[in-house]
Amino acid sequence: MEEIEFDLVNDLPFCKLSKLFPDVIFYRWCNSAVDYLEFYGKDEDLSRIEAHLPDVEKELNTHVLYRTYGEGNLSVMLSCRCNASNSTIRKAESKNLMWKAPVYYQGGHEKLSLISPMPEHFISIFNEFERIGEAKVIKKAEIKPELVRDTYAVSMSDLLSDLTTKQLKYLVNAYHMGYFDTPKRTQIAEMAKQFGISYSTMQEHLEKAVNRILRGLEPYLTIELHIRGDRDE
Repeated sequence: MEEIEFDLVNDLPFCKLSKLFPDVIFYRWCNSAVDYLEFYGKDEDLSRIEAHLPDVEKELNTHVLYRTYGEGNLSVMLSCRCNASNSTIRKAESKNLMWKAPVYYQGGHEKLSLISPMPEHFISIFNEFERIGEAKVIKKAEIKPELVRDTYAVSMSDLLSDLTTKQLKYLVNAYHMGYFDTPKRTQIAEMAKQFGISYSTMQEHLEKAVNRILRGLEPYLTIELHIRGDRDE
């Protein structure tokens, strides 16, 4: 079984949207009922995208079900009207390929990862992608069949929804500053000083963040432990 990541440029609706707003990054999830899009960029660009949504609705013959603003981001949910003529993921499904969410868009390029046990399926979809635009293979890897389960098993919403924004911010910065490295490249006192908070507050945020992520991962850790059995490796 193989996973191949494609870099695509075409004039289908979502790639075209990325061409119109090249400085905005956005991600796409689709379950054949709704398309969920998350846009990240400058507020003025996000406002322009929101003003452009009626054109997207018209082109896809759809309508916006929900939208919300955050700091530097815009989330939009559309009623899905994708098919093999206007969507790369529907084209992939028509060739018996699985796709990994989310699809990534930036600067008019679409990054799409596909999975299949049959190499001829990749050849077929590559030819299809080339017929509608530019197509490059940027990564190719063999994967074990059980790893497909990992691709779809963990919900990011379930895993991260209990974290506050502050906990998430401090956890990400702690990771990048080397707090979790061995040996540590930074200490809690240094991070607390950088963010202007007390040692105990920083420690509490980090401990709660780690505990909440582990609580979300616990079922998957237990499954993996049972799969491995008593092997001492």
